[in-house]
Amino acid sequence: MTVKIIKNKQIEADKLFQLMSTLDKETNYMLYQPEERKYDRKKLETFIQNTSENGLILVAEEDSEYNGYIFAQVTPLTKIKHSAYLVIGVLSDHAGQGLGSELLAQVIDWARVSGIHRLELTVVTENSAAIGLYKKFGFIQEGVKKDSLLVNGRYYDEFYMARILD
Repeated sequence: MTVKIIKNKQIEADKLFQLMSTLDKETNYMLYQPEERKYDRKKLETFIQNTSENGLILVAEEDSEYNGYIFAQVTPLTKIKHSAYLVIGVLSDHAGQGLGSELLAQVIDWARVSGIHRLELTVVTENSAAIGLYKKFGFIQEGVKKDSLLVNGRYYDEFYMARILD
């Protein structure tokens, strides 16, 4: 298996939308319900452009198909521009094969070079695979968002997790 990591503006909106839509159907751990994600190519291209300018998007591609991504979003606001908020998703067929580790390692390298001091994210408290990945990369739990998500009539808590870079 050869995975290629694609960066920022080289990302194809159609393929990225397909990946995000598939993840929405595969797991309750992503924010969107499958029927909530609507395709608007122009909006997605604008998102890719804005995130590329104020952060980083990496997508893993194998055999012309996207199978994982990570977004590192940075705001230009002075008080918090040292932080990047992360969103990561890997298709279930590719989970446990090191893809999440590769994406996260590349984001950490980018953050160091870019002067980012803090990486942060939220994760459903029951998502033990993701929590294990984040802990492996030095993320620590900072707090709990009680009843943060409502999925199929059930509330889920989320952990706030972060890593401070040297």
